[in-house]
Amino acid sequence: MRTPRHRPGRLAATALTVAALLTVAACGGGDEGVDPSTADWPTAITPADAEGEFFVVWTALAENGDDPALATEVERLADQGYEVEPWAPGCQSGAQEDLSALTGLAEPVGVGVAFASAEDAGVFDTRDEGATVSVTTGTWTC
Repeated sequence: MRTPRHRPGRLAATALTVAALLTVAACGGGDEGVDPSTADWPTAITPADAEGEFFVVWTALAENGDDPALATEVERLADQGYEVEPWAPGCQSGAQEDLSALTGLAEPVGVGVAFASAEDAGVFDTRDEGATVSVTTGTWTC
């Protein structure tokens, strides 16, 4: 009986090729290489008009609505075509509790962009160059 000889170099080359293919496949999806200024951005919704659960990408939070950082964030998002105003996360079920635990603010006020689907929220979160504090899901409560 003949014993097969293994070629370590060939095995290593095969492993590297497979690893490279998996890396390319993993990085090939999504919005990589998409110019945010020309891409189709998801349409935001008005939270009070949402039917059932909606998703909010919170981009700024503060202790009160007078914080200048919130006004700056409203302007930044307006430049991207999103009309938002600071609002209380308590108006979305579960959001205030989640954001309070995250930030330590008892009753935060924030700037958040609301979307009808998790997919739209994810696309926005991926393309937006600003900070994301958190993404919350819930129904309108106010």
